[in-house]
Amino acid sequence: MLARGVSKYHNLSTLKMYHSIAMCDLSKYGHGHRNTDSFYWIFDAQPSPLSNVYKILIIYHKDLYSPWVYILSDDISQLSKAPHLYDREKIRLCLYYPVGSNEWTKRDSLCNTIVAWTYLWLYYYEEWLYSGDWKGGGIHPNPKDEEVEKKLSPLKKIRGQKKKKRNTNVLNYINRIYKKSMSEYLKYKEL
Repeated sequence: MLARGVSKYHNLSTLKMYHSIAMCDLSKYGHGHRNTDSFYWIFDAQPSPLSNVYKILIIYHKDLYSPWVYILSDDISQLSKAPHLYDREKIRLCLYYPVGSNEWTKRDSLCNTIVAWTYLWLYYYEEWLYSGDWKGGGIHPNPKDEEVEKKLSPLKKIRGQKKKKRNTNVLNYINRIYKKSMSEYLKYKEL
């Protein structure tokens, strides 16, 4: 069942994605900021009543394939060893296989996918801490894999080359938001 106002035929606007996450029962007590092309949202996630509470940062920009999800933490020693991370230094979660799987598209509600998958990842992470075995399944892509490169059409490669400068700006935006959010988190932890 689709969330109200969500079409399975059209990509959601940045505004609709932002409202999807802001009104989601799993993340509605968070805070964030939205502009025309992008937004970020920070919220607390607790995958089960006995679990730790994790500070989650979701950053979306319209030029990204999908939202980027981070765990903000001052203690990354265990987190950085977890399976299914895109970035072990910043703890960026790998929630699904992005290339050619259509598990997530820009038509999907963030509440029903990215936010819910974040809770599920955290649940499997805590189980992994206990057992040492990742039971969440999944495939983690290596961007340098030949198979991934083959799946990118020549048209996408050309577009990618043309968007190189825009991508640099998007990555700068993401890094700025991440650093600001981490700094605020660390200040809050000291209080």
